[in-house]
Amino acid sequence: MNFRYRVFAILLICVFSFSKNLVAAPSGNTDLFHDLNEYTRYLESSTSLYNELTEVFTQTSAIDDVSQGVLMETIGEEDALQKKRQMSAVIEERFKTASAKLDTIYAPEFKTDRFRPQVKEFNGYLKEYTQIIRQSLDDTYNLFEASLTRDLSVVNQFDLRSRRTIIRALEGENQLLKLRMGQLEQNNPSYYLFKSIVHSNQSLVYLIKARISEMERPEVTGVSNYVPENGASFVKIANIELGASKRAVEQGADTLKNWALTNKHKFSISQGFKNIFQSLILSFQNSFHVELKINDAFQTLLSEYPGDESFDQVNVQIDTLIDKRMSLQSDRIQLVAEISNLGKAMTTSKQ
Repeated sequence: MNFRYRVFAILLICVFSFSKNLVAAPSGNTDLFHDLNEYTRYLESSTSLYNELTEVFTQTSAIDDVSQGVLMETIGEEDALQKKRQMSAVIEERFKTASAKLDTIYAPEFKTDRFRPQVKEFNGYLKEYTQIIRQSLDDTYNLFEASLTRDLSVVNQFDLRSRRTIIRALEGENQLLKLRMGQLEQNNPSYYLFKSIVHSNQSLVYLIKARISEMERPEVTGVSNYVPENGASFVKIANIELGASKRAVEQGADTLKNWALTNKHKFSISQGFKNIFQSLILSFQNSFHVELKINDAFQTLLSEYPGDESFDQVNVQIDTLIDKRMSLQSDRIQLVAEISNLGKAMTTSKQ
């Protein structure tokens, strides 16, 4: 049983997309800019909650490290219990605080129906995500208790449950991303950014399934690095998904160039809009670059299967890349706010 393969969770979602209706809207459309401002406020509130929940999710790995230490006999039981109590108290308080915010997410007052479906979908996702986080916390606590028994069959039972919870979370995120893709045309760079994340998430799902198949297989004596048939099949599918993710990034980069040429004149109405336009282009370029780097990190894990020599190093790389993904997402939300403010200022001056 290799505790290091309690797979890291990559549950970060791009909740903003530029549709052509936004950038092509008449400058005098006051309802549009009002709704855009409301949507931006909603995004800031809802993504803040999402980030808090995700932070709770990732903090459980510290308890997993203690559980591993118990099994490896590098930490005593009394010390482990004390650390677990301290960490779980902090985690539970943060989860309680975050989940309570479900009822206080900013409720936008739209004048049109343009953004209502997106708000409804993401609110539903946040409720489901909160339930998944709760299940993940319980999985972590059960895994810790199992480690105290030193009974590997019990440990594996709860480890399997934990991995399946992560699969559930990734597949739930993909469902939401696919809904967003369905609302976009394929000449939109956001479409391919979402598509890349869907396929990289799915690649991770199949890698987790491969590890699950190892844990469920009977032991084969005298054979090192034995790969069960199901595990090999899952890794093959994971590589296919990863290839699809890389192709989506390449398509997205090409689409971004065409999108920039098509929409450049729509941002030429003022220097402020021109600056936003350039920032948008750079933001998407950086996002596609980050997704390629994430794909490269996944490829390392897949190429080493069934080994895991580079897991710790790759895990650090992915953590850094996920931070960049989130930062770029936040930057784009702020650009939406700037567009809204500029638009409202223009419509006000014309009245």
